[in-house]
Amino acid sequence: MKTRLLIPFVGTLLLVGAARSANARQLTDLAARNVAVDISHSGNIAVYVRTEDGEPLSSPPNLTLFAISRFMPTPKAQKGDGDVWIFPNLLIGDIYEVQVQAPGYHTELRAVTVPDSVSASASIIVFMRNPSDELAFHPPSGQFVLAPEAEKEAQKGSADLDSGKIASAQKHLKKALEMAPGNPYVNYLMGMRYLLNGELPAAKPYLEKSVSTDPRQVSALVALGSLRFRQGDYAGAIQVLTPAERLDGSKWRVHSMLAGSYLKQKDFLDAREQAEKALAQGGGQAQRDQLVLGEALAGLGRVDEAIHALEAFMKQFPRDSSDPAIRAWIPDLKKPQPSMLPPAAIEIPSAPTLVDLPPKENWAPPDIDAQKPLIISGASCSLPKVLNAAAKNAAQLVTDLEKFSSTEEYQTVEIKQNESLETPASRKFNYMVFIEHPSAQIIQVNEFRDQGVTAKEMPGELADMGAPGLVLAFHPLLQDDFTWSCEGLSEWRDEPAWLVRFEQRPDRPNRLLEFESPMGAYPLPLKGLAWVSENSGQVIHMETDLAKPIPEIKLQREHFVIDYKSIAFPKTKVTLWLPESVDVYFQYRGHYLHHYHHFSNFKLFSTSATQKIGQPKEAKNDNH
Repeated sequence: MKTRLLIPFVGTLLLVGAARSANARQLTDLAARNVAVDISHSGNIAVYVRTEDGEPLSSPPNLTLFAISRFMPTPKAQKGDGDVWIFPNLLIGDIYEVQVQAPGYHTELRAVTVPDSVSASASIIVFMRNPSDELAFHPPSGQFVLAPEAEKEAQKGSADLDSGKIASAQKHLKKALEMAPGNPYVNYLMGMRYLLNGELPAAKPYLEKSVSTDPRQVSALVALGSLRFRQGDYAGAIQVLTPAERLDGSKWRVHSMLAGSYLKQKDFLDAREQAEKALAQGGGQAQRDQLVLGEALAGLGRVDEAIHALEAFMKQFPRDSSDPAIRAWIPDLKKPQPSMLPPAAIEIPSAPTLVDLPPKENWAPPDIDAQKPLIISGASCSLPKVLNAAAKNAAQLVTDLEKFSSTEEYQTVEIKQNESLETPASRKFNYMVFIEHPSAQIIQVNEFRDQGVTAKEMPGELADMGAPGLVLAFHPLLQDDFTWSCEGLSEWRDEPAWLVRFEQRPDRPNRLLEFESPMGAYPLPLKGLAWVSENSGQVIHMETDLAKPIPEIKLQREHFVIDYKSIAFPKTKVTLWLPESVDVYFQYRGHYLHHYHHFSNFKLFSTSATQKIGQPKEAKNDNH
């Protein structure tokens, strides 16, 4: 799980779920043109291909590169060290699209720009989505047959969904719905358009209409059951997953969701039966159901079997958030007691926890609206003037800052319910940020921590990304997404600063920050306070909070505290305000987490630089 930055109209390069680009050109069209490439001014694209769990694929994928900005032939992927594939000798500054195919996975497409810089290399990680029979709805027949034009649009929409082209699928399915609004097949596909993109409330009416019209389609029943399970409607999930099991009992995910739903209903007998079916049919994919099986067996009083299942789960998932609660629970299972119910701290996989009690009041800084910063009376604040100065500086940051690197000291710690702290997990990284502005409407912000270190491999329960780009809320491209007010003249570290409050507008797209979880991606509505220097118009301190909690994923709070520092780069005669320290506080699914980042040893790389920069290697710890 991670937090990532979203900038208008762009899919970030490193992160899961990056936005899909336009349709790819056909290879035959590209190969028909003989375009010479000056390899002395060329770059590379490195592609890391992983499963949804972040593991390398068991068999090699098939990678294809398409040129988006011009018609030209493209090279074949070359296998690099480890699980990386390299496309060499590409024109710098050009936009490409990488297509990744592998047996048993959906086709993935990612847009990539080769940086127009000396290093001229771009890296992306492509997470392959497991097939889940979600698009296996049988073509309509009998009373549900479609007219030829409607069927044509539905088939195009289905193909686009399978390739991850959400926007194109939306266009075709909207046309099909206009022609056949009551057809279960078309409603199912439109529901899947939203479900696959994590938009559960929007998917619900389409899937419900599909199931009510044709209740014998397993795919529609499973999709609606999955949606209800993810929303915590366990009785509703059982209502549609039970007939899905009767129609086709071979789907382990159906048994898994039924097991979790029955457990939440305290129907331990059915939960045990369904968990055993999921484990038998799903193999390694269903191993998380060992936890559900253990809890169900405990509820039935079958202690020895429960302990065996729980220990199997801990062995398989040693870093799971439930592990400490399970270890504390097992000794209690061995004691005679009237109830064998699991402790509330253990949560069913993919199901929201109900425990959310703060360990102490001051576990994190107060909400921005609960703060009372110093305000100097009598100072008149011109909001347009302050925003204009901050916008110019944000735009200048994008112009001057093509790429910077630093040393990052990172620490994550969980604050326990008894107010104690876990032993902090600490690590030092070489950290690099790319900011690209290839057109007037596009900004790309990409973060890298050492070669091969992904967000999923960061220590702790969550990984946060995006702090370098939060100041871009002031950028002209994003300012209109927020409401702004000037609270007055304050100060930060003895420097006079205008205190500016901002909050996401409900009528504008929510594009700055997003939270990714197993249940999908959720844009985060933000509110914040920024201290803007009275003298320079630079943002020197910022704090943000959620404008409202996200109940679908049990994210109650995400609080950023960022201190900016003026960094001079004499060689390029550039001075930039960059994050020096970042504190992030999460209240998520009953966990209270604090992440701390400190950045030092800044280096700036620009198009005029003469040093060639490759992927950073892991920093060595020192005692200085």
